[in-house]
Amino acid sequence: MDETARIEVISLTPAFAPVAAALHQTGFDDFWDENAICDLLNVPGAFGLLAFVPGSGDWNGHGEAVADDIPLGFVLVQTVVGEAEINTIVVGPAARRCGVGNILMENVFSHLQKQGVERLLLEVACDNEAAIALYRKSGFAEIGRRRGYYRRNGGPAMDALVMERA
Repeated sequence: MDETARIEVISLTPAFAPVAAALHQTGFDDFWDENAICDLLNVPGAFGLLAFVPGSGDWNGHGEAVADDIPLGFVLVQTVVGEAEINTIVVGPAARRCGVGNILMENVFSHLQKQGVERLLLEVACDNEAAIALYRKSGFAEIGRRRGYYRRNGGPAMDALVMERA
């Protein structure tokens, strides 16, 4: 994917839950369905962001727009009294290592800064090297570990690193 200049980020609303659920399935063994995503979006203080490459806006010759936007990834965040936690972030396989995670994180930081949030937390599987590198690059530091937190299909449970960005 070589489209970073064309990437747009919009609010993730329940209307995009099917897209988000499909993306989430590409990144997690224990993925969330549309209902889980809608439930999280409906929690007070929660918000989501969806990154995508806009389609051509072409028409199909029958007076209908062609929906050829390309969803790349999304993030779900929950805020509570000056703090926030990233509940999940995922980038689709074709868009990984192309800057989509950085773009989503920058948009989260901007959104939280406008809300006056001073602390952002997240958990990440200790074997997810690409995500850990993204978070460290984004200013997160490890502050703890949850032993055996992530259950894996057919594999051992993985520890979760608890990370913070002030």
